[in-house]
Amino acid sequence: MHLSSELIGECMIVRCQGESDCQSCIDTIYRPILNQLEDTQCTGLVIDKRGIQCSREKKSLNLVAETILLYKNRSPLRKMALVTSIEYSKDEELLRNILFEKGLNIRLFTDLEEATLWAQSYP
Repeated sequence: MHLSSELIGECMIVRCQGESDCQSCIDTIYRPILNQLEDTQCTGLVIDKRGIQCSREKKSLNLVAETILLYKNRSPLRKMALVTSIEYSKDEELLRNILFEKGLNIRLFTDLEEATLWAQSYP
């Protein structure tokens, strides 16, 4: 799996490519990125996962939520956008509600530019 990232103001944009399963997404994408946020003042995070081939992505939402919550209080992160080609409906609402109650605003997008603009906007 390959990651590339860039900072635009207070927003980190990460692009991911390669094959993955749920646990390697957590170990290779989420934990390292969220660790990196501890050293920055980023309030927004966009993770573009359209380049990842993962047949279990819908099943990983709970694992993703748990991992994000472990790191959330260690950084100033307020907004997180996941860009994916998978359509979410009830799963998106569940993830959004769980994380919003814990203080993090998260949305799922299919367009990187739209996700970035949302993550950069205040609040």
